[in-house]
Amino acid sequence: MLANFGKGLNLYEIGDDAGIVPIVESGTNVLVGNADGANFGYDEVGPMPVGVAFYDWSPDGTRLFYTTLEAEEAASRIVGGTDVTDASAQRRWRPKVRVRLYLRSGNDKPVEIASAPAEDRVARYMGAFPRWASDHLDYALQAVNNPTPSVWHYRWAFGGAKSTLLPGAAELIGGDAPTGPNEGKILVTRTEDEARLIERVRNGASFDYGAMNVQLLGDAATGSWRTGNGIVMLSVRLIDDARFGLVRLDRRGKATILPAKDSLRHCAFTPDALRGVCIREGLVKSPELVAVTTASGRIDPVSEIAPHYAAIEPLQLAQRSWSNSFGFKNNGFIIYPRGYRRGVRYPAIIVTHSPDADQRFASPDLVWSYPVYLLAERGYVVLLVNDPPVSQSPILQKAQETWNSCDGRTPPWEVQRLTWLNTVESYRSLINLLSTEGLIDRERLGIAGYSAGSQMVNVAVTQSNLFKAASSGDGAYLEPAANRYLQCSYRAVYGGAPGDPKAMPNYLALAPSYRAQYVTTPVLQQLAEPRVGAVDFYQALQVENVPADITLYPGETPGADETHLFHIPSNRRAALIENLDWFDFWLRGIAPTSHPERAARWEKMRAQFVTARKATD
Repeated sequence: MLANFGKGLNLYEIGDDAGIVPIVESGTNVLVGNADGANFGYDEVGPMPVGVAFYDWSPDGTRLFYTTLEAEEAASRIVGGTDVTDASAQRRWRPKVRVRLYLRSGNDKPVEIASAPAEDRVARYMGAFPRWASDHLDYALQAVNNPTPSVWHYRWAFGGAKSTLLPGAAELIGGDAPTGPNEGKILVTRTEDEARLIERVRNGASFDYGAMNVQLLGDAATGSWRTGNGIVMLSVRLIDDARFGLVRLDRRGKATILPAKDSLRHCAFTPDALRGVCIREGLVKSPELVAVTTASGRIDPVSEIAPHYAAIEPLQLAQRSWSNSFGFKNNGFIIYPRGYRRGVRYPAIIVTHSPDADQRFASPDLVWSYPVYLLAERGYVVLLVNDPPVSQSPILQKAQETWNSCDGRTPPWEVQRLTWLNTVESYRSLINLLSTEGLIDRERLGIAGYSAGSQMVNVAVTQSNLFKAASSGDGAYLEPAANRYLQCSYRAVYGGAPGDPKAMPNYLALAPSYRAQYVTTPVLQQLAEPRVGAVDFYQALQVENVPADITLYPGETPGADETHLFHIPSNRRAALIENLDWFDFWLRGIAPTSHPERAARWEKMRAQFVTARKATD
């Protein structure tokens, strides 16, 4: 396991007696995190010295592949061009770091098979995608640094002395497809009408396992398990059900989704794949350990993981699917308030983060610093809403590919319409549906989301008057200020830089700070670091007298920032309380009692907003 026992993050073996045996201690630790002198870190981990960043064993356990980080000596120097651009995107000094790839056979001395700068995201953060064979190891390094990077593939022959670049063009990242019951590759094929699970064997034949709208999780090494008689267990995300599960395949072409209304995640199976364990959890179901029997598909509970949460009576939950005015399908969940009574209209809050509204318990990927369960306990309807699934339409897929690869095949205004405006229309359609049903009070609607969700919050309040309060978390994408380090992505969205006259209409159509004059929704922004674009949006709202507040949560030291997913408990608690106070104030007229200065500030905002609106009516 990777652990830090005082010598930085390195690779250790933990014995049955809890003894700790070093496997690799690199001795070249690099500080990683959002801190002065640190290499860029991870979303939820505080500053930490890292030696070994990734490892993978060969299937027979005789060889070890691993990567290490090493700071390069860099004297002060004059820089120019793209180095200046890169520096403008960083608030803190960062060292030059090199990623080194090693292979160790048995007890032999490790051999360095490659190295790459830390800017190579495939080597630095994705472990270079090792693929084992009987006589060689293949790995990948970044070719083009697009939002979804492409890679070159290399091969190291065991006993060799040099890596070889494999033939073929650079391709988008991805692992090997899982192997099916008939030794073929498992794939999901999609048309406009349906998705089908198939297995393609080497002679060109295919086995069709039927219509199944799933996303394969992991790859051949991490997302599937195969028994000796050919039964395969696949780890999948069931897109229509918005949950994770297991699919059982046999050689007769039969596919069975294991019965579980909640999610099955973090699964592991015995070497013969006849038995396994998973974590079963749901949005209102606390996680528990369960045993899985491959032959029968039976799932048996083993132990509660969080008994203090399991003791709480679950809130009422319903999944909903609907179509928006653009004709695209959408799904999400409704968490009903405690003591829900039919016929009563409740205040409601949408919480969103791309496709992460699914059957996971308190997943920080979705809920971030939003008190989802507490809001329901306090009388809110909570709507957990996904973006329209891209997989449902070739048009959406094409727009997504343009956004990711900057291929220009979809024009910027269509990327905007099919991505952000499409999702706003999904909110509008859901609100109309639930208002017609009498569940929600559309005069007391809020919206919250962080990161990708903050994009949707900022677009929703600048493109509609649906919401009476909004909370936008640690995001500034779509703001013109970010173009300098997101030029490829911004070409796809806007068609050029902010100063390009040809691109300006596209900025005026979508950039939140350029549309502050249309906002009628009070907006709270919570930040882990002072993002320039977020400040631009805040100041633009202030100019228009729109109620706006912005809060920066501190890091562990004056020389560090909080992480994107807050890791400091006091910050998490404070952000949860601030969100609760914000929505209570603007949607229910409840002034925060724990922060009198906060109540006074917000009351002043409201008075200025009302006065400004009267002056323009």
